[in-house]
Amino acid sequence: MKLCTEFILILLGLFFKASSAENSTQVYYVEVHIEAGVYKNFTDLIDNLILDLNSSATVQNFSITTECNSLITGNVNCRCNSGYSWSEEVCRNYSQCCNQNECMFYIPNPRAMCLSNNKVLVNGSFIDHNMIFTTYYTDPGSQLYKNIVRKYTSQLEPVYSTLGWFDSLMITGFRKGSLIGDFLILLTAPFEVAQLEKKTAQLENGSFKINLTVTGITSIPQIQQPIPYNSDVSITCCKPEKLSKPTWSFQKDAQPSKYITNGTEASVISNSQNSQVYISKTTEVWKGTFTCDYKSDQSDSIRYRASLYLDIALLPQILIISDPQFPSCIDQTNLDITVQCIITNTTENYSVKWIGGEPVNNKPDPLQNGLISYQTYVINSCAESLEWVVTCVFVNRLNQTANTTLHIPVIQKSSTVCKPDDGWPQAKANFTAVKFCDPTTVGLQKRSCTGYGLSGNWGNVMSECVNQNLREILNDAMDLQRGLGIVINNAGNIFSRLKQSTEQKSINTFPNVNESVEVLYVMQNASKIQKSQWNDTVFPFQDFLSSSSNLLNGSLNDSWRPVGNVGNYALALKYLRTVEGIIDQTNLINIHKTDMSQLQQTNVQIIYNKSDPSTPQTFSSDFGVSVTEISSNISVQTAFKNLGSKLPSTLNNIETVPSETVLSVIGDKKTKISVEYNQERLPNHEMYCVYWDDINSEWSEEGCKWGGVSKPKLCMCEHLSAFTILMAKHPIELKYMEELTYTGLGFSIVSLTLCLVIEFLVWNAVVKTNIAHFRHTVLVNITVCLLIAHCSFLAAPVPSASPHYWCLPLTVMKHFCFLAAFFWMLCLSLGLLHQVIFVFVHLRKKVYLGLCLFLGYICPLVIVIVTFITYDNGRPGSYYSGETCWLIYEAALKGSIHAFLFPVFIIVFVNMFTMVVVISRILKPNLSEGSSHDEKEVARSIVKTIVLLTPTLGITWILGLFVLMLDLTTTPYAQIVNYAFTFFNSFQGFFILLTGCFGEKKVRDALLKRFGQQHSVNYKSESSSRITSATKRK
Repeated sequence: MKLCTEFILILLGLFFKASSAENSTQVYYVEVHIEAGVYKNFTDLIDNLILDLNSSATVQNFSITTECNSLITGNVNCRCNSGYSWSEEVCRNYSQCCNQNECMFYIPNPRAMCLSNNKVLVNGSFIDHNMIFTTYYTDPGSQLYKNIVRKYTSQLEPVYSTLGWFDSLMITGFRKGSLIGDFLILLTAPFEVAQLEKKTAQLENGSFKINLTVTGITSIPQIQQPIPYNSDVSITCCKPEKLSKPTWSFQKDAQPSKYITNGTEASVISNSQNSQVYISKTTEVWKGTFTCDYKSDQSDSIRYRASLYLDIALLPQILIISDPQFPSCIDQTNLDITVQCIITNTTENYSVKWIGGEPVNNKPDPLQNGLISYQTYVINSCAESLEWVVTCVFVNRLNQTANTTLHIPVIQKSSTVCKPDDGWPQAKANFTAVKFCDPTTVGLQKRSCTGYGLSGNWGNVMSECVNQNLREILNDAMDLQRGLGIVINNAGNIFSRLKQSTEQKSINTFPNVNESVEVLYVMQNASKIQKSQWNDTVFPFQDFLSSSSNLLNGSLNDSWRPVGNVGNYALALKYLRTVEGIIDQTNLINIHKTDMSQLQQTNVQIIYNKSDPSTPQTFSSDFGVSVTEISSNISVQTAFKNLGSKLPSTLNNIETVPSETVLSVIGDKKTKISVEYNQERLPNHEMYCVYWDDINSEWSEEGCKWGGVSKPKLCMCEHLSAFTILMAKHPIELKYMEELTYTGLGFSIVSLTLCLVIEFLVWNAVVKTNIAHFRHTVLVNITVCLLIAHCSFLAAPVPSASPHYWCLPLTVMKHFCFLAAFFWMLCLSLGLLHQVIFVFVHLRKKVYLGLCLFLGYICPLVIVIVTFITYDNGRPGSYYSGETCWLIYEAALKGSIHAFLFPVFIIVFVNMFTMVVVISRILKPNLSEGSSHDEKEVARSIVKTIVLLTPTLGITWILGLFVLMLDLTTTPYAQIVNYAFTFFNSFQGFFILLTGCFGEKKVRDALLKRFGQQHSVNYKSESSSRITSATKRK
């Protein structure tokens, strides 16, 4: 007898049960065993089969899902019909069957069931505000749990079972929140969206709300995977019905999902038919699950979801390093070197190839911070080369490659090397050593070795070490910039973490400050791409301003520029423009209520003005800036403290001293603004009111004006931008002033020397009276003091080029000699005054000379000694300046220079008084005479008096008072006064020669007589010789 082959058919049938309202449905799976010979007849029978179970229930829509063939061997061969696939139970128990349409089962009665590919799964949750959660609702074994499950099942199932192809509804658990219940609905085929929304609305009321996530209505077509690295890909989400409001999200591994929006790497395009995500750069960032959610216009509580896992064949970023980094061939013939290629640990199974070395093994070694290392050995002869070359190549599943090459410098006997230092290995000159950062940071440290000869020199350590938490913050911000996440939803978390990071002491390195600014920049850029307009309810002002302020703390001043690159201002400029951009995007001018205390931090303060523009807006006094006038009703003003010194300090190649405060103002571009800075200005230093010109990347004065000497802290500009005030580093230098000074001093030194020679020659002839003796004694002392002072001045024309130990003695000498010269001028003035007023009272010679010696030398000496002791015993920078070898002027009534100015100006005023008395004496005898001849004679006498007395009495030094009073920025008057002062006083010795020596008739007569007698004697001797010669010839 021949055995028949048996068929096992699993049928899917839809059970309809009539009710007073709508028909409930239930899907049943039926396993039917038939002989092979009746297969055709049976399948034809069930196509249109309708079973009436009773008057209220029917079964119809039969379809065959799974066909199994029982073989003679006892095995069962099953396959899924078109439109069906193996159930999760089969995939779980028979994993070899999951990805195949047909499968062999080696047991007599397997649970081999295929389910519809179009099955719909509804994950739902409800919240019942009338119920209170208890811990009993978490125990499936408790009777209370069973009762509450039965209650809500009976409430939900009768409604949702009326959906077509309803299979089952199951309560899966309960959570806190009044009472939240989770449930799962399975339907074997799609249904109309409107039906689900209608049923859900039927269940909901004021205290009972439902949220549903439906999978199976929308779909994402499969794409060919894996995707090549660094390529592009489009993922399309299709919808069969009129759904709208599509949103995309992405989940990587077990991390929280993030929304996908437009960014630098992602773009979302939606139309009436579908929604599409385009990824322009497929990297490890985008390897994960893409989820598309649709909603209908009628219900926001129901989401229609489709998902796709995107598999990308990855390629690594490779760091290659050798151990040792610089192998030494000294006293060696062969060397063994280990070379590591270090990559981030991922799920990609790379094939690793080596060029120039043999792999140790194909399994990587784990390292810190999620890194792994592949290794190879290099064995070479020391005689072969000065460097060895090793390359590692990583190959992914799609045969894409990434490689890197290492050139290993070999130390020979003739090589210059840097010795090991503080953890740095021995290195070959003109190469760079590398060292890993500590475990709490990521990155590398580098240090170059330079030099020639026997010993090399280590350079500065160039650290790239960044705090790990900062790197994680930056990665999250960069995800937002790529289009992975919504800025408004994530800014609070990022700025909160950034605030905490910037408060740590470990932030005080350039890589960390740079990373923090990069976070701000990326957030600003991401916000700009997503067109975010913040308001006071969603933007974390406090954390953003705290982070921005912390970066400007004084303790970080040295961390804003790379080591050895003090002229790098790029980071500060990036910070300024980034913070400005974020503040601009906060839309402060349209915010109605904001707590102003939230807008002030230690180093950053914001003021927004929506009131009378003539009312000054004052920042905290610590910022040293205030807006005194602005012609706009709406503006946002931001003051940055400690930022000015981090920005460029040059203007048109002029070195300046910047204000520490920078003011940024946002508003109408045509707005005029007046700002006062609390910037101390040094005398004769120009001030520049500037704004940052983004086009030319430099400070610019265009449209800005300084308030001048009368208002040195005021800046006025005709536009808005980032403003500051700069002070010239050096005072204004007048052209040819040095040349004029040294020329005058040269003339004076020669003239004073000549004057002393003349006095020596004519002394006996001109000092025959006490008055003449007094006058010439004073003149000689004035000449000697001025001569020594001028020589001391010329002894150090360029103090910086002279030995440093000269400066103090020269300063003391000049201080004493100039004072002594003026005190001797005072003696001359007092003697002249006594002679004019007390005509019949003669001074005794000893008394007058004793008084002159006391005034001329003792008083200056006392002043110099007291000044020297008072100013830190002559300390540089206190008593004198090492740059000028002269006394210091700090400000009005401040500085050692006043120990010179006060005595000098007092003496000059006394001498001017004496000159006035002399002139009045000349005028007095002629007041009653009306002769024009006499008036001219009087005028000539007055002019003669002024000319003769001015140099010897030092009257021209009165111009010094005007030099101090007139700032060099006050053109042209200050320039005229300075040139006049320099001319008259540098040539003072020359004028003393003209007026004190040649201007006195007795001196001229004595000189003529002296040289005239010499000439007469020579003439008589010559005549006598001639007569004698003539007599002899006779």
